[in-house]
Amino acid sequence: MLCLGNILFAQSAKAAEICTILTKPVKYAIRSGEDFYSILKTFELNPVNGSGGSLEKLQIINKMQTQTSVEAGTEVLMPFKCEEQLIGWRIIDKGQYRLITAERIEKIDPNAGKVKIENIGPDGKTSDILNKAMPAPGDVDLEKVDDQNTDVSEALRYRMICDGEWTGTECITRYSALYLTGGFWYNRYDGVDATTNGSGTLLSKLNPEIGGGWVNYWTSNFRTDLGVSVINNDIQPEAREIPIDQAKKQINTLTAEARYEAGKYGVKFGISQRERLFYRFFPPNIFLQDDGGVVVQAVPVLDYHVGLSYMAYQAGKLRVDAEATFVSMQGTNTSAYAVKPGSALEFELHVTHDRVKEYIFGTLKYEQSQQDTDILIQKAQELGVKFGYAWKLKDW
Repeated sequence: MLCLGNILFAQSAKAAEICTILTKPVKYAIRSGEDFYSILKTFELNPVNGSGGSLEKLQIINKMQTQTSVEAGTEVLMPFKCEEQLIGWRIIDKGQYRLITAERIEKIDPNAGKVKIENIGPDGKTSDILNKAMPAPGDVDLEKVDDQNTDVSEALRYRMICDGEWTGTECITRYSALYLTGGFWYNRYDGVDATTNGSGTLLSKLNPEIGGGWVNYWTSNFRTDLGVSVINNDIQPEAREIPIDQAKKQINTLTAEARYEAGKYGVKFGISQRERLFYRFFPPNIFLQDDGGVVVQAVPVLDYHVGLSYMAYQAGKLRVDAEATFVSMQGTNTSAYAVKPGSALEFELHVTHDRVKEYIFGTLKYEQSQQDTDILIQKAQELGVKFGYAWKLKDW
């Protein structure tokens, strides 16, 4: 009977679940597109749902209440109970805690049955380089780049590791970029001539724009932008068949801006030298039965502008920003009339897709302005879209 009891006790002990208490807390760095349910299922922390489930425990230990998702890159405590639950996963020792990755360890290890730990050190950026794909053919293998290699700076190393994903200060984003832009714009000019009491609306054709510039990140939050563009602003024939005299159609713009971003919000200040179109009506000549005409002039105007932006959406490399800008347009003089100070409001929607060595972007813009002359009350509206391609440069 004693032997039988020992056998039954041994079988019972073998069947019982072995659980060694965790030696350190375990965290996991959320990746883009992941949710808590899929993460907990991946690490086999079942049951996930229900009272006492792993999802409820995760929310409690992270003080998230009923929250089910967080921003990519965030490290959350995982509801592991036993060291044995970590076996087979890649583990990074972070000192005060350990970081578990979704990478399985397939190699045969003489220490099978134990948790394999890698020491990376106290580098706070480690969570951003976990679970990344291997370099594609022709790319720089960042794991093999020597720290003394002057061709690849530390900023460039981390920027490429982060793969262009803006994750705050965890990724260094200090770089320069050259960009080219192309777009199409449509303009409407509504004016009342105080001299002739005539009124009219001039509409532009769908006019092309080309441009380019240089943007420089002085820090991860502060950048400057120098740009130039040329728009072929061709006015359509006047609806009442009044002849139009437009001496210049190529409208030039020079812009310098400084922008600071903190979290989802940003503020910009800038100055522009922009050519704007102004026009005047001439009364008909009753002796020559002339219908009069419209003379259109391109006048250089200096303006100062300030804008506020909000990052409305971000997922991986894709980012969407909404922006509102107030423009103060300065007065000037021409040979025919004086241009008074005016103002404008601009509303823009920016879409950016960032990459390791370049990025593409697009802008949808609407502007409403009023800037009068001493002979004309003139309002204007502008609607257009612009696309661009930027090449990142190495750190200066």
